Amino acid sequence: MKKVIFYLSTLFILASCASSRFVEPLKKGEQVVALDVGGPTIEFGGAVIPIPLSSIVYAHGIDTNLTVFGSVHVTSLLFGNIQTDLGATYRFFESKKSFLPSLSTSVNGNAIYDMNDSKFKFWPQLDLNAYWNFGEKDHYVYAGVSNWWELADVRSQERAQLDRWLVNPQIGLVIKTNKWFYSLETKFLGPSHNNVNLFVPYFSLLGEKGASAIYFGIGRKF
Repeated sequence: MKKVIFYLSTLFILASCASSRFVEPLKKGEQVVALDVGGPTIEFGGAVIPIPLSSIVYAHGIDTNLTVFGSVHVTSLLFGNIQTDLGATYRFFESKKSFLPSLSTSVNGNAIYDMNDSKFKFWPQLDLNAYWNFGEKDHYVYAGVSNWWELADVRSQERAQLDRWLVNPQIGLVIKTNKWFYSLETKFLGPSHNNVNLFVPYFSLLGEKGASAIYFGIGRKF
């Protein structure tokens, strides 16, 4: 069992085991501590459930268009793996009209170190998102794509690496209060890849392609 989370984080590059980080940048000087729970869905005991991956995230608003963030993946740590993602979100277009979305991009570095076998993996990530604010609290819905790149030359069982770039579409909702925010996201992981006969019995709304993921988040603003 000690290697399960490491395999979940490396297999098929379905390691996008966290929701999008701060699609809308924080206000200047604002800080957030958040809990993110969820992951790819699997068929288990006749039901479809998300893998219960979790992470604690800290973010700081550098200015109104730029937020930096970092995380510790708690579930991975419990299984002897140090996992993190560090990055920044930049809003390069702010819409002044309700029907026109604002646009942002996030650059991440995702890393995991298996303390049991001294193995290390790293994936660069680039997200592009469009989001629409609504309501008095500026809640928002968003849609975008998360791009992952595989740097290793070999995959499991020392086989040649075939997949260097994976595109994962995503949609989500963020609800805000004065001090809290709540998020819900659905992501389609590896939609161009076959999921038959994998080590993990992934469930996908696309049938035999990729995996569907669900994430829930709650954050406290300071």
